[in-house]
Parts: sequence; structure tokens; C-alpha cells
Amino acid sequence: MNRTFERYIARSFWAPFGFGLAVFCLLLVFGSMFDKLNFFMKSSSGAGLFLRYIAYQTPYFAVKMIPIAVLLAVLFALGGMISSGEWKAGLAGGWRPLAMIKPLIFCAVLAGAGQLLLQETVAPEFYMRSEFLFEGKMRGREDWKRVVKRDVTFSAGDEVFVTASLFDGRRRLMERVVLDAYRGGRLFTEVNARSASWRADVGRWEFYDGVEISYDEDAVPAVRHFPKWLSSVSVPPEDLLLEKLVPDGVHSLEVLRRLRRLEAVGAPATAERTLLWVKLAAPLASPVMALIGAAIVLLLPRNNKLFSFGLSIGTGFFFWAVIIMAQQAGNAELVPPAVAGLAPCVIFTLVSLWGLKRARGF
Repeated sequence: MNRTFERYIARSFWAPFGFGLAVFCLLLVFGSMFDKLNFFMKSSSGAGLFLRYIAYQTPYFAVKMIPIAVLLAVLFALGGMISSGEWKAGLAGGWRPLAMIKPLIFCAVLAGAGQLLLQETVAPEFYMRSEFLFEGKMRGREDWKRVVKRDVTFSAGDEVFVTASLFDGRRRLMERVVLDAYRGGRLFTEVNARSASWRADVGRWEFYDGVEISYDEDAVPAVRHFPKWLSSVSVPPEDLLLEKLVPDGVHSLEVLRRLRRLEAVGAPATAERTLLWVKLAAPLASPVMALIGAAIVLLLPRNNKLFSFGLSIGTGFFFWAVIIMAQQAGNAELVPPAVAGLAPCVIFTLVSLWGLKRARGF
């Protein structure tokens, strides 16, 4: 009997969840259409490209809307039980409020697992495809990933530094390049070349039309001109200069790899650390939304479906705003990255538990 009632409660979750997810995604789709339609109309691209852009954005919309759909599902499921008298019948039959809420929380955990799977698989890849269609195809920005830099300096290994007036990560070349190699803090070799390119076949940078100046122990220089010189620098272009970070276009493992590359060259990586914690904490939003929904229903038992729909949108987007503000605080180093990622879920969980306790939900 217990299992049957639990399965009955769980089944009441999925229909409003699917309905809410579809409606909320459609709202974002229409919002994106109206926001970007002007750019597509000004260009000569056809409707097919525009539809592809919207289709590629859909998994990203689903990732963002799953917690809000969970909140709507809990509001509908518990609200329906209260309005039909099933809640009172359950209490009369010896069921505790928390025991009747647990199947919905379990469903929310499953929804969070689906969100994590989507977030770490197709959503980032499809989002980057949509960005390529919009920025690359529609707006004609060839370097929308920002892989072309001017007047940059890199660490290319222990006591090896490279300065270039132009670094083109897309073509894997540098122009007006200076390489300084040190030994024990003293300048050992200096190379000044017109250009350099990445030799993928040997995994090294090759310098062209330059001068190599070597210094002995007495700092006496020895100058050698060369048309071509294969250096010992084996750091690939993607490790020397990372492309623009698109938070919604990368998965957690890619953020972790990027973080390690930044730490290897001594570059600041606060934004990457914060983003990693935000992504790890994102699936927790679904069970948190379930707790919030349960607290709302028990505190405000007299509400209709229209009220629940509006409340889920307002609460969900407020939670989303708190996540964004916490992430910005982490990027600005106002709070540690772990706090920036986990704080919104912890705060909303504590508020929901307080609400459940006040409503005698446990």
C-alpha cells in the first residue's frame, strides 16, 4: 500500500513537469526569436539558418528551465492533492507530511540528474554551434572567439618567455616575435624573428627570418642570423592563448582542463574556478526548487493553478538572478568560488526548510 501511494504521488509530478518545461522553453525560444530576428532579417540568410540557430539553443534553454519546471510540478502536484482532499486523507491514514513530499523530491533529483547529463553532453556543443551561426555567419565576426591578440606575452616553459605583436590562434602563427630564455635568472638566449608558426608534425614552434643572440657566462653576446630556426618551445597554441570563455558553451571537464592550463602559465583563473563550482552546483537547484515548492504549498494551501504558474516563474527567475549575482561576486573575488557556486542552493534550502517547519511539514 505504501509503495502504491508513493508511486501515485510520483506520477503526479511528471505531467506538470513536462508541461512546464515545454512552456518555459517556448517562452525563451520566442524571446530569443524576437531578440535576434532583426539581425537575421538584415542579413541575407534564409529562414533555415534562423531555425537552426533556435534548434541549437533549445538544449541550453532546457538546462536553465528544468529547476523552474520542477517547482511548477511540485506546486501542481501538492496543490492538487490538497484541493482534492488526498492530502488530508493521507494524514488521516498515518502518513507524515514529509513522507508524502519525499516521492516528489526523488523525482526532482532525477530531473536534476537529467539536467546534469544535458549540461555535460549536448547543451554546450549545441550552444557553441548557435553562437557560431549568430556571431560568425550572421554578424561576420571571424574572431568572435577572440583568438587573435596583439602585444601579448606568454610563459612558454621554465624561464622561457615569448612576446609577440600579433598572436593568431586560428592560423597558429605569431608576428614580430621575441623569445627570451633564462638560466638561473640570467638571460641565456634571445631570439628576435619576423614571424613564427606552429609545426604540428614535430610539436614545436619554428621561427623565421630572425636573429639569435646567445650570452656566455661573462654576458658576451654571440649573434647568428637565420632564415629558419626550429625552437625547443613545445607549448601548443591552444595552451599559450585560450579562446574566449563562453560559460554556457563548455562542460565541467573542459573548464577543469582550461583551469589547469591557466595555472600552468601563471594566468588568473578566478572566473574559471567560479564557473566550475557553479556548474557542479547547478543540478542541486532542482531538489532545492522541490523543497521551496513544498514549503509554498503548505504555507499557502489555497491557491489555483494560474497562481502557481506565476509563482513558479517569479520564484524561479529570482533564484536564477541570485545564482548570477553570486557568480559575479565570485568573479570579482568578493567571495570564494565554492561559496559563489553553492551559496544560492544553501540559502534557498535553509529558507525552504524553515518554511516547512513553520507549516509543520516535518
